[in-house]
Amino acid sequence: MTRIGEQESEKPQAKGDFWICPAGVSGLWAWESSDESLMFVIDPLLLCTTAEEVGGLDASKVEMLSTVSAYDPQIEAIARLVQTEFNTAGVGGQLYVESLMQVFIIHLLRQYCTFEPKIQHDVGKLPTPRLQQVLDYIHSYLDRPLHLAELAEIVGISQYHFCRLFKQSMGVSPYQYVLQQRMEKAKELLQQRKYAIAEIALLVGFADQSRFTRHFRKYIGVTPRMFLEKT
Repeated sequence: MTRIGEQESEKPQAKGDFWICPAGVSGLWAWESSDESLMFVIDPLLLCTTAEEVGGLDASKVEMLSTVSAYDPQIEAIARLVQTEFNTAGVGGQLYVESLMQVFIIHLLRQYCTFEPKIQHDVGKLPTPRLQQVLDYIHSYLDRPLHLAELAEIVGISQYHFCRLFKQSMGVSPYQYVLQQRMEKAKELLQQRKYAIAEIALLVGFADQSRFTRHFRKYIGVTPRMFLEKT
């Protein structure tokens, strides 16, 4: 059974069902199956801040709706991506999950709040000097995890707006750009023939060689060793 506030449901839970329990509302979940579940805990301040920055809304009027045993394909898709990232721990994982959570929160504001958010669709670009600052920063720290928050802080805007402006400026998301640059740096290091493949994996921010090899093959089309043989 499921109970959130005054709402209660006895129906069996189907695969992909979700619940929303707003802050300050009591909730109870109980099921007999051994199926896995995934819980997102969102700071109410983050929800309100996003509502203000994205739609110019009065944060005091933002109210999340209690939802019991519903299905939303977009929420299921985001949850699956997050769960996959937790299980695989790919390169740039923190940045990737932060980006997914931004999308998730915007979707909640659009579909599961008591107001109609005025989300703007016209997107500008980052000013060239600021964009160059971000790119220089990324290139300087490809050997370690990069977080969306630190990139947005460089230009002094919210993570949400940074993602939109960066993609409009570069044609790809921050996560995709960082991954592309890691691969380009890996190609350069391989061509120098100074480092073992395991060392190169660390130098471009990968925790282990196997994960590096998998991503390299996905983006370049061949494994690092095959790339070496061709150059």
